[in-house]
Amino acid sequence: MNPNDYTFRFRIGIFMAFCDAFGVGANDVANSFATSVGFGSITLPQVLIIARFCAFGGAFLLGANITETIKGGFIQSSMY
Repeated sequence: MNPNDYTFRFRIGIFMAFCDAFGVGANDVANSFATSVGFGSITLPQVLIIARFCAFGGAFLLGANITETIKGGFIQSSMY
C-alpha cells in the first residue's frame, strides 16, 4: 500500500468537508438573519459583515475550548 495512492481521495474528502461546512454555515446565517432582512431592519451586506465577524470570533475564541472538551471530557476513547 503506497500512501500516495490515497492523496487524491484525501483531497476530494477535504473539498467535500469544506463544501459541507460552508453549506451548514450558510444555513445557520440564513436562519439567524432571515426575519431581520425580511422586515428590512438590516440589509444583506450588513448581515454578511456581521456574520463574518461573529463566525470568525466564535471559532477563534471558543474553538480551543470546544476541542479540549471533546478531546478530554466528552468522548471516552476507552470505549472504542
